[in-house]
Amino acid sequence: MTSAANEPSPIEIEDSRILIVDDDEIIRKLLRRVLERSGFEIDEAASGEEALKQIEADAPDLILLDVVMDGIDGFQTCRKLKSMQGMAEVPIVFVTGRSDTGSIVEGLNAGGNDYITKPINRHEALARIRNHLKMRKLMHMQNEFIVGLKKANLAKNRVIGVASHDLRNPIASIRGLSEFLMESGPLNDDQREIATTIQSTSDTMLNLVEELLDLSVIESGEERTDFEPCNVFELVSSSIGIYQFTANKKSIEIDLQESGNVPDLLLLDKMQFRRLVDNLLSNAVKYSPLETKVLVKLEAEGEVLKIIVEDEGPGIPEHEMHKLFTDFGKTSVKPTGSETSTGLGLSICKKIAEVHRGTIRADNREDRSGMRFTVEFNIPALVVAPV
Repeated sequence: MTSAANEPSPIEIEDSRILIVDDDEIIRKLLRRVLERSGFEIDEAASGEEALKQIEADAPDLILLDVVMDGIDGFQTCRKLKSMQGMAEVPIVFVTGRSDTGSIVEGLNAGGNDYITKPINRHEALARIRNHLKMRKLMHMQNEFIVGLKKANLAKNRVIGVASHDLRNPIASIRGLSEFLMESGPLNDDQREIATTIQSTSDTMLNLVEELLDLSVIESGEERTDFEPCNVFELVSSSIGIYQFTANKKSIEIDLQESGNVPDLLLLDKMQFRRLVDNLLSNAVKYSPLETKVLVKLEAEGEVLKIIVEDEGPGIPEHEMHKLFTDFGKTSVKPTGSETSTGLGLSICKKIAEVHRGTIRADNREDRSGMRFTVEFNIPALVVAPV
């Protein structure tokens, strides 16, 4: 049995303000009497023009709008009302003697939310009005909740950013001191094992701190996106040159192929773009077996530029694909060496791709074992304008 404490609070709508727009005074008085008895505050307007002026003085929570009126009709009035600031989410219910489908569709296309037919059924009218007012109240509460979540997320990113920044230097110092210990003089086996453990652990911590800092900066929007003309082939080649040293430890070859008319220059944020390529290469090498190949493709097809990174690892189980590109999303697949994973690298890739108005996806390779990551960019959106 559900306790009263767990039951949702009732949505209060009785003090809502309703504007009745109708050129028939009898209809206005009838609706006013019914609605005021239900606790609503009522305003009246005898025409569409008068309704527009009334709204400037007092914004309603719902509008009851007649269709056939002198001057501008209900459909025209509805369009004008919806274009006014702050009125897009105010429900408009047509009060009409027309019940043909064409009139109903025209009213809904004009921006109306519902309709009540004449002669008015009091119970039906109240039920529809209450329903729309509750829905509007719920939408308002939802929007406030979303705003609160965004503020909380921004605060979280700032805290993580500050903590990551403050931790980076001490961890880097620990890593440097461990390297110094290993090189400073003869160590017995126990001492060397301790120094190696310190170095390995500090490497893992430093990687986590760097990725947390990257993620917090990207999500908070505090990183200034600095687009400049960049040679895509040179950037990708540079990243491969750096990661080939890491790949050599596992006897992994990284090969770059280019096809199609790849643009010489595109407007990119060089630092972010390098981070995207670096993360994809790091991921590929991390999960590749010894003595395999990582293939990087630069392909231009029409207006689309693709960066494809393929490895020969075990792939990802289909039922775990949804974990990719999420913060701290880890699968059951383990790195093939002594590497560690934070679950943040691919999430950062997705955010960087979106900053460049691109997309990223992952697939298991059909022809053999391994993963394929594909980043797609719209070339016209990033092309360098001629001087």
